[in-house]
Amino acid sequence: MRIVLITLVVLAVALPCTAEPVVTTVDFLDADGSGINAAGPVLVELDAVRNRLVVANTLTSSLSVIDCGTGAVTNIPLGGRAFQHLKAEAMTINRATGGVCLIGDHRIFIVDVDAGMARTIRTDVQFESIAVDEETGNVFVAGRESKALGFIKAGSNKLRTKDWLETREDLINLNATPPPPLRKVIADNALGRIIAIDGTQPALYLFDAANGKLLGERPLPLEAGGRWHLAGYNEQIHSLYIVVELDTRHVVQAARIDINGGKDVVVDLPRYREGVGIVYNPAREEVYIPYDNHASVHVASFGGGGSLAEIPVPAYGNDVAAVDEANNILYVGSWAFGEVDVIDLKSRSLVKRMTGLGIIPHMFTSAFNPNNGLLYFPKGASAVNGTFGAAITALDPATGETSKIYTGWAPVDLIDVPSRGSVFVFNSEDQFAEVLPDGSYDLHHLPYDYPVSAAHNADGDVYLSYGPHQSYWPNVYIWDAKNGVLTIDAGDLGYYDRRIPRQAHRMALDDNGVLYFTQNNWGKEEQFVGTLSDPVRVFEAGQRLHLVDEVQRETTQRILEYDAGANRLYLVRIGEHDDSLSVLQVIDPVEKKVVQRIELGLTATDLVYDDNAIYVSNFDSDNVSVITKRDFTTATIETGEHPLRLCRAGGDVYVLNHTGNTLQSIGPELKTHKLPKKGLPDNAFQWNDNIVVTSRTPDRLYVFRFDTEKRKFKTIHEAKYPYGDIGYDTRNVSFYVRGQYGDAVFETTRATTDAGGRLYITDFLAGKLYIIESE
Repeated sequence: MRIVLITLVVLAVALPCTAEPVVTTVDFLDADGSGINAAGPVLVELDAVRNRLVVANTLTSSLSVIDCGTGAVTNIPLGGRAFQHLKAEAMTINRATGGVCLIGDHRIFIVDVDAGMARTIRTDVQFESIAVDEETGNVFVAGRESKALGFIKAGSNKLRTKDWLETREDLINLNATPPPPLRKVIADNALGRIIAIDGTQPALYLFDAANGKLLGERPLPLEAGGRWHLAGYNEQIHSLYIVVELDTRHVVQAARIDINGGKDVVVDLPRYREGVGIVYNPAREEVYIPYDNHASVHVASFGGGGSLAEIPVPAYGNDVAAVDEANNILYVGSWAFGEVDVIDLKSRSLVKRMTGLGIIPHMFTSAFNPNNGLLYFPKGASAVNGTFGAAITALDPATGETSKIYTGWAPVDLIDVPSRGSVFVFNSEDQFAEVLPDGSYDLHHLPYDYPVSAAHNADGDVYLSYGPHQSYWPNVYIWDAKNGVLTIDAGDLGYYDRRIPRQAHRMALDDNGVLYFTQNNWGKEEQFVGTLSDPVRVFEAGQRLHLVDEVQRETTQRILEYDAGANRLYLVRIGEHDDSLSVLQVIDPVEKKVVQRIELGLTATDLVYDDNAIYVSNFDSDNVSVITKRDFTTATIETGEHPLRLCRAGGDVYVLNHTGNTLQSIGPELKTHKLPKKGLPDNAFQWNDNIVVTSRTPDRLYVFRFDTEKRKFKTIHEAKYPYGDIGYDTRNVSFYVRGQYGDAVFETTRATTDAGGRLYITDFLAGKLYIIESE
């Protein structure tokens, strides 16, 4: 079925001899009427009373609420995105009202789900744990960055603080299983108390939920520091369940903390490494401790003074768990084998393995729904801190069948297909739209999840890289995380699949039809570029290009371009640390070696070249490196703040400055052109010897055309949409440029020009496509 969902916009009356652009808007969200996009599911929590699932997203500034009875999805716009590597304690549901409290990047969101509205409260420090008192609606937050306890009075937009502790430390995005909060807040609504714990001392504190007053404190019989996992809280017996993991990643204690009487029970654990997905079962008074590094689940029982048992499971990588309390079933998800293990808690034994699920649940989040017996998880959440797709997976444990609940449609890449007279637009989940120039389109389902990037091959067909993060580490094969390069036949839309062991981020085709692609490392490894020699032969590890350097930080290889005139590949990677220089490697594909290695500025973000030079923008150095191709001498040109994109047009090279909100021409004299509207510009595209710039504010998208002869801007499109957070200059949420881990979305707008000269621009955040042509 062909879908026709278009809006025509002409922003100026066409005058004689004046070609005014006509903009056709294709809204991929119109098919379900949602209007608000949602991508990057990272946290899920069940509201069992209302039979709905709440999903926090980290790629879009939105919260998804799924009706588990009908499958209907409501997306609520927020003022920012969920913080990419926080745990389940960053979100809580007010059981009395159904409202949601969520911690974002230096933000707290108070969401009225029924009204579909949210309040955003900005914070100076990053909080990690949140609790709400259901009687008053007061909200409390804690985190290692704050000495104080955060307190938000019901209905207020102001964060107050209560004196609490003497120390603080920075929260960093570790390249390891992300740490749970060392400081936590939990609400006991029956007592009207907020329980706050600090693992650095360690100690427990009680606050009055009505006014935030400190009521008392006492030390805890647990080892200080490390990582403290919240297994759960039992409000009926006023007991808190904690598992302690040391900085060495050894799990040493499970504890029941008696809030009223101090009759704590501590169960010593055998020091297995990396306990993950830890969960409490009130029906059996047990805590279950799966492990990332061991094929075991420990059971800490707190009846009769405490005891410990071990349940063997098939493999390591057990990073998520959920409990069916009524039926004494524990579900454990393994990223290593893409499965869910079903465990009978009465016999403490494995019942069955549900394989082939492809799950990569490294964000430790799933929810079992006792109302329908289904298990929900964000299939795309991946090691270590990335997140993919725009759907929640529902698993029926009785049958092993899965279904997807789509929360949005986020266009991640597009490519012109001249032989069909159309443009393929790929979303981040499992579909592509074949779009005609009039804006009508056909939807096609892909055989594999998570498109990443598209390129042409030598036959005029389409190469599409796909897959989550990676399916192979140095010595571990992740069975059901499928990565590959899919060929889409431009004639009959048939598929030819070739597996590769890791996700391909950037792709480049040389004049001989060889495809090159970047792949992120895992751990410290020799840097390399993958290759496919032609459209037929499968991937061979021995054919990779070895690049001499050793790399450890993930997803640092950000730019790959092929220069046909010089028959060279240009590969740019950012530094191993935020304050390390980026590196350009000039690669000879015939000799299969690096012929020049050039250090650049901080956080390289884009590269263009002409006949004489290579240009690289350095986001955190506020400059552009200009490398002469003849002898590789390097000059540095100072720019505006945070140069993000480069573009060639009208014989010149231009740089687009993200926070500087300027476009600058690079030449003998740097000329600065202020964009006509305030915002954070995102991308720049060459079109008819002019430049088209996309820029956003939290509630607008602007498309500007810059006339390279007259040196003037013209606004050719404006669209209202609640984008929320649109900055690239942060460190720990998606689209930050200083060092991504798992997510491979490098731009939130992309563009291509078709054979008729029309410019197609995708908007990842809003789920839209804009087709721009001249009258």
